[in-house]
Amino acid sequence: MTKIHKKNVLNYTFSEIQQQVFEQKIKPFVAGQIMDWVYKKYCTDFYAMSNLSLSNRDLLSATFEMNSCSSYRVIPSSDGKAIKFVMTLYDGNFLECVVLKEKEYHTLCVSSQCGCPMDCKFCLTGVMGFKRQLEVYEIVGQVLLAFKEGYPISHIVFMGMGEPLLNFERVFKAISILTDKRGFNISKRKITVSTAGYLQGIERLIKEKIYINLAFSVGNANPVKRIALMPIEKRNPILEVARRLKYYQTLHNRKLTLEYTLLEGKNDGKNDISELIHLAKYLNAKVNLINLNPHPRILFTPLSSKRLKTIKETIKTSGVPVTIRFRKGQDITAACGQLGESFSIVES
Repeated sequence: MTKIHKKNVLNYTFSEIQQQVFEQKIKPFVAGQIMDWVYKKYCTDFYAMSNLSLSNRDLLSATFEMNSCSSYRVIPSSDGKAIKFVMTLYDGNFLECVVLKEKEYHTLCVSSQCGCPMDCKFCLTGVMGFKRQLEVYEIVGQVLLAFKEGYPISHIVFMGMGEPLLNFERVFKAISILTDKRGFNISKRKITVSTAGYLQGIERLIKEKIYINLAFSVGNANPVKRIALMPIEKRNPILEVARRLKYYQTLHNRKLTLEYTLLEGKNDGKNDISELIHLAKYLNAKVNLINLNPHPRILFTPLSSKRLKTIKETIKTSGVPVTIRFRKGQDITAACGQLGESFSIVES
């Protein structure tokens, strides 16, 4: 797909937009006007920015753009609680993100990569493989699209396609734009970044003093069993990940969540849950249980509702805070671990 190359406004922080405006010999206050139109009015057409002079609109339109994809589809679940966006990117790849409608707010599950190289055996995105890193504008563009479609996003979880800490610089630059008061002004405390346990990324968080809510995907707390589910264990052993996460948690007061996808006969045994509890207590973390969302390309089975509730009660009785992530969007393959269906369709 041929595309005329222009600079994308969504790639830039406010100070960078100021610099870009300066280089175009446009008055500095125009940078603030652009931010207001894009992030408060969700406008991606310079010619609709009525308080800019026509000459400035001509100049800006010739140099910049604000779209993050060539086209997109909106797919709502049957109960209306999940809305999946399938975005066709300019290189022909796909990106999927999901709006989750809660009782009092809307959460957007954001993707950080096109595909994922982690190859977690219980995740469709891992099965489909890795295509490429997402650019800043493609990350920010997911949030902008949700707002444009009428969903007032107040919470963001980087739990879509990809391992966020493998796209560190772009993800955290995007977060700086999303949290800027001139941008979407989303509270940092309402943003969660999930990781499969990429040590180099955790070390960067520590070194650069970047403090954020983290969710750690465990798979299995036993290293020997974990490696069969999550190949990242080979180079990023969970014992070392836990040690570094424990130190990271001493530097701030953000919450840590252990995400645990339950697979019948693989990580739901008495010893498996006991080791999960031990890990949670060591890290002073809460546990979020995720019953596997099945898919023909995922070769595991979810637990029965009775078994799921029993495990929750066992963890709760031990004194560890625990919740169950209830399924949303399974009928449109938008539930946890199911993103990537667009690639499945294309490749089939």
